[in-house]
Amino acid sequence: MTVHPLRLVVLTRNLEGGRFGTAVTRWFAREVERADEFKLDLIDLSVTPTAELPARIQDADAVMIVTAEYNHAYPGDVKTAIDAVRRPWYAKPVGFVVYGGRSGGLRAAEQLRLVFGELHAVTIRDTLGFREEDFAAGEPLDPSTSTAAAALLRQLAWWARSLRDARATTPYPA
Repeated sequence: MTVHPLRLVVLTRNLEGGRFGTAVTRWFAREVERADEFKLDLIDLSVTPTAELPARIQDADAVMIVTAEYNHAYPGDVKTAIDAVRRPWYAKPVGFVVYGGRSGGLRAAEQLRLVFGELHAVTIRDTLGFREEDFAAGEPLDPSTSTAAAALLRQLAWWARSLRDARATTPYPA
């Protein structure tokens, strides 16, 4: 039996050079590419038209949101993107890679969990969170970070397969 790779959307705000978020996103994308289970679809909200988002999320088996924490929450452009999609989020696993401030962005992830619960998505418990001082030359300083990313991706793959199979056999009742 051939197992097809899971389609993973990594949704980020801006891949402009020199930004901390760009370093985090590019590092995480490399981690995804090392995981044989996934085929990466990187969406940069600064260049992707909002009208494209529903179809790309619909085609995805799972989504990872990479975002900063601002004012103990997440940025407005991320909220706009999430709200532009609606039904394709249903019964879809969503994980978070967050960054910023003393919390390493974790407050953004907690806010996002509330939103995705309302959208009938399944959020992955584990989260990767970073402060700027956690990175140097585009790589995390802690050597165990890649191990944590691999564990998160294994959890995401489990949920992605389970929910993809469930959606294929029984439409989600929302």
